[in-house]
Amino acid sequence: MSNTCTFYKKKNMCSNNNKTGVSAVLTPPLSPPSVLQQYECAICKAIYKSKAGLTHHKNIVKKYNERREDLYTLPSEAITEFKAHFVHVIQNKLKGYFSKSGRQTISFSCLESLFFGVFEGYIHHYNYRSGSYKCFFQGSDAYTKTSNLFGNPSWGRKFFKNDQQTFVVLFDAQAEIEANQENVYQNGKRIPKNRLKKFNLPKLTIEWKCKKSEDAKNNKTLAGLHSHRIKEKKINLCF
Repeated sequence: MSNTCTFYKKKNMCSNNNKTGVSAVLTPPLSPPSVLQQYECAICKAIYKSKAGLTHHKNIVKKYNERREDLYTLPSEAITEFKAHFVHVIQNKLKGYFSKSGRQTISFSCLESLFFGVFEGYIHHYNYRSGSYKCFFQGSDAYTKTSNLFGNPSWGRKFFKNDQQTFVVLFDAQAEIEANQENVYQNGKRIPKNRLKKFNLPKLTIEWKCKKSEDAKNNKTLAGLHSHRIKEKKINLCF
């Protein structure tokens, strides 16, 4: 007589007409762990749980780039001249020795209307209370974007004698790989939005804010301050 087996979801019983039987429990195959969907802003690297959250973020950023009625529309010649001045300031900060490499912050006075005229479309943060703006540039295409914005492909690169150069770092491939390998959620909790700081990813931050001062006789002054933070590196060129 042949043996016959009857299978069940939880337990499998095998009966034998010769009064010999074997019972066994089959272990179902393990299902792959569920992967939580992530939605990341390509500019500021903020992470959102849903596509709707990312869309809401983009809509807010779009409003930041809408010109207010009280801002002057400056002639294109003034915008072009300021861009050249901006590049000149950065070039003066690119030194030919290693001790000056690393992160730097550069600041100088700038009209709000002039700042908005130059960086309109690239503003990613605006504080309604303080009136400050922020722009972020990072990633593999960041240098190309800023070169087109400033109208100078050499804005962040300076050459020296002995085949040496110093340049602004806006992308680190290895750091990007390490950042992308990290889970967006750890122990069921979302990681902080400032993961750029955590993984030390390079970026160019350009900020405008209003600075106020007051003396002992209540004489008040205010001015717009433009600042940008960069990371530079010195290398040797071999031909």
